[in-house]
Amino acid sequence: MRTITIATRGLVAAVLLATAAGCGPGGTPTPLDPTAAARQRVIDTADLDCLDDRGPVVAITDAEQDMTAAIEVGTGDTAVMLLHQVDGTACQWYAFALILAQHGYRAIAPDITSRDAVDVAGAGIAHLRAAGAKRVFVIGASRGGTIALAAAAAASPPVDGVIALSAPTVYDADALTAVEKLDVPTILIAGDLDGSFAEHAKELHDLSIAKHKKLIIRSSVSHGVTLLTGDVEDTVMAFLTDPAATADARDPA
Repeated sequence: MRTITIATRGLVAAVLLATAAGCGPGGTPTPLDPTAAARQRVIDTADLDCLDDRGPVVAITDAEQDMTAAIEVGTGDTAVMLLHQVDGTACQWYAFALILAQHGYRAIAPDITSRDAVDVAGAGIAHLRAAGAKRVFVIGASRGGTIALAAAAAASPPVDGVIALSAPTVYDADALTAVEKLDVPTILIAGDLDGSFAEHAKELHDLSIAKHKKLIIRSSVSHGVTLLTGDVEDTVMAFLTDPAATADARDPA
């Protein structure tokens, strides 16, 4: 399991101020913390053009000190990790993350462009638990949906539910293997006019061992995050409140 640390701009500024102004015991100059400086560089250089400032940006650090930027908003003891598509960044989820925050949830959207995206997602889950989350959900779009299923299957303790929108069966992770051991409430969503993604969703649903699972296929060309409108968004919000009952409920469409 990857571990993470998180630093805000204020914390880094405090470290820099102490270095510039202060000294250690006996008047010895305090050296700059290279980890804090590296973390700040990750925050400052993150490709997140949806933000006016770096306030919501955090740096996730694994056990090997490799760092990844993420957007984090909201508070609360129910948290949601949002995993973006291959053609986007964490900004794809920023608007929905703000909606979640308004509803009292904590939301984090990490950058998963690297091929070790499952490890990054696992570190995000660990961070949310360390931040006090008692319930953790994972939602991913397209490749992010594949990563969401794989990361959730590897999580210990288990997450509380997973939603995958237009997830391929395999894309830098093997969702087919993941759903065969992922026994948490699961919803798989796709548009039947969106290439073969509806077939991927059906295959994953059939293989899933989850006691509570739902397959939602819409007559739509929409893909990934663009499916999250209307009754689909309503289902997602209901899932965060009662995942088992929502996954068991009959699809209204």
